[in-house]
Amino acid sequence: MNVYNRSLIIFMSLVALTSIILIGCTASDTSNPDGATLTPTPSPTESSSTSSCPVTEPVWLKPAQDSAIQDSPVYGNYFSNKDRSILASAWWTEQEKYQLHVREDGIKFGWFRPAGATLKITGQRIDAKAPPLEAHVPCCYPTRFQATGLTFPTEGCWEVTAKAADSALSFVVWVEP
Repeated sequence: MNVYNRSLIIFMSLVALTSIILIGCTASDTSNPDGATLTPTPSPTESSSTSSCPVTEPVWLKPAQDSAIQDSPVYGNYFSNKDRSILASAWWTEQEKYQLHVREDGIKFGWFRPAGATLKITGQRIDAKAPPLEAHVPCCYPTRFQATGLTFPTEGCWEVTAKAADSALSFVVWVEP
């Protein structure tokens, strides 16, 4: 067998293998009308401290394209309302080593909400008394994407509620000390 034939066989084998991998990666995807692509949610990891806290399970999805974000959308964990008009990034749930912690400088959260709508975020601790959640929501994001900073003043079980236009989303998280 000459070098050309051997190279051609290797090349064709790589093309076939790549096709099989790509077909396997896309076979379970489904799309919904607003452009967000959904896949099954990976099983969550629960901390033993959350046993009495009804932590909301995020959904594994790919948000719709947004001109405010340079790169193409990628799959991630999000909290979502029923019609997917509000999404809140749950980035820390993707790896066991990350947890939400009480931090003086707050925690960055990315959101998708109705384009240009004012996002109002509130939060309260539901397992004990605590000062309310502090939300820093900068003005004037014209697209669906909105960056925010949330400061949880204490550890514990927190319910976060977001409203924008006629849409609302509530979810519960556990915050470590």
